[in-house]
Amino acid sequence: ECSLQRRNQKLVEVAPSPTLSSGMRQQLLDAALNLAERVQYRSLGTFEFLVDADEARFAFIEANPRLQVEHTVTEEITGVDLVQAQLKVAGGARLEDLGLSRNAIPAPQGYAMQLRVNMETMDASGEARPAGGTLATFEPPTGPGLRVDTFGYRGYRTSPHYDSLLAKLIVHGRGDYAATVRRGYRALCQFRVAGVDTNIGFLQNLLRRDEVRDNDIYTRFVDDH
Repeated sequence: ECSLQRRNQKLVEVAPSPTLSSGMRQQLLDAALNLAERVQYRSLGTFEFLVDADEARFAFIEANPRLQVEHTVTEEITGVDLVQAQLKVAGGARLEDLGLSRNAIPAPQGYAMQLRVNMETMDASGEARPAGGTLATFEPPTGPGLRVDTFGYRGYRTSPHYDSLLAKLIVHGRGDYAATVRRGYRALCQFRVAGVDTNIGFLQNLLRRDEVRDNDIYTRFVDDH
């Protein structure tokens, strides 16, 4: 439901938004369903909106008729395998058959955050550039509430012809938002990569707020970025 972006590319995705009211969330859901019904959309997709900080109004941005990179956070808080559901719908199944009718979808459990680990270097001005090489060490973190989607492995030689994304680190916590942020920071500290430069240190700095109280960390993110 919210993200931190750099040059229009998402780096951190969060669901659900820790600052969105239940009333505004319902308005967004109603608007998305109305749009999908009007165009008779019948597959998995994402409808994006921009909300004022004071929630006085919101605006439609775009609809993406595809599975998005950040679908993982939705899967973690709902327990729904979106890839499997999309394939079954394409095969003729109804949402009711899958237990995914509007009233049957489970309420979100806790918070989830996806951190994009990119192969890159960053200069003193903050300019990021793609990096490459051969992965001499590649040890993703493991444990409860952690998920890593990646193609990397020790000995893998990267290619400059593809996106610099190396791994998606997804953390899920059933407590408050601040606890999920701390879990993400610890997971980044446990992520060992050698042979290729990454943005792990940059992501650690984004999450380094041990003194976080309630939603203060998200407020700082929005103010600073």
